[in-house]
Amino acid sequence: MAHSFADITPPIALTPLDGRYRGQVAPLVDHLSEAALNRSRLVVETEWMIHLLDGEVIPGLRTLTDDERALLRAIPEDFGAEGIAEHAEIERETVHDVKAIEYYIKRRLDGTSLEPLAEVVHIYCTSEDVNNLAYALMIRGAVHEVWLPAFEALIGDLETLARETAEVPMLSRTHGQAATPTTLGKEIAVFAHRLGRQARRIPANRMLGKINGATGTYAAHAVSVPGADWERVARTFVEHLGLTWNPLTTQIESHDWQAEVYADIARAGRILHNLATDVWTYISLGYFRQRLSAQGGTGSSTMPHKVNPIRFENAEANLEISGA
Repeated sequence: MAHSFADITPPIALTPLDGRYRGQVAPLVDHLSEAALNRSRLVVETEWMIHLLDGEVIPGLRTLTDDERALLRAIPEDFGAEGIAEHAEIERETVHDVKAIEYYIKRRLDGTSLEPLAEVVHIYCTSEDVNNLAYALMIRGAVHEVWLPAFEALIGDLETLARETAEVPMLSRTHGQAATPTTLGKEIAVFAHRLGRQARRIPANRMLGKINGATGTYAAHAVSVPGADWERVARTFVEHLGLTWNPLTTQIESHDWQAEVYADIARAGRILHNLATDVWTYISLGYFRQRLSAQGGTGSSTMPHKVNPIRFENAEANLEISGA
């Protein structure tokens, strides 16, 4: 019987993203992993508690001291390997990941000056109130701190290469046939220009969030504190997180903004796909020649005279998958 991989530590990756491609995608772990989701949930829950108490929204409850505010904000900041394991342990009991987040926070308030205020944690929130904001924070971080800087760096490299090869002559092709003279720099500049247009679109996307209760009506809020301006409370909280307030939703934030962000990234991916296939073609035509890296490598598993264009083929395939 074949050996099972299920009990190997560290766990065996289910997909190549966490396996052979781990090095390339590692910066996204802090933004798009399950642990990152739970840390973002902790941010939302603790900031909501601060927002309600410091804003004196709920009658009879006091505002926070500087030390108490720091204590709450340290909860997501300190969320690491031990916290991940503890949250998983709590979730095994609750069978509910967001409820486990609530209990995780309350454990950290035990024995502190905030223990009498522990029931403010998660008050007025349905799970989607926490989740939609947590995902928005995650996506914002992944796009603006990882994807966009890498994308802009690539554009910068292409612009530099275009200038350096502006006078390198090259026979262009149309319909796969020899056409008129061009330069390598001009062909590279086409891609730098196309990608630059997309890079300018990405930051313009507004990432939306809501915190309006189980059906989007502030029902529990209004019954509990009828005199509060709950729309203002929600709007100022969402904006405090650096997001744009969505004023009208059902229980679920509509996620249209996510479709918009992904569409822009997918469009950039199609241009990169064009670049990968064009370079592959130039290699096939003999315009470009490849060489193995100084660290060595294998160009082909059976033909020693070849260096297969695996980087561009890999990029082509992964761009097709990511944009599907």
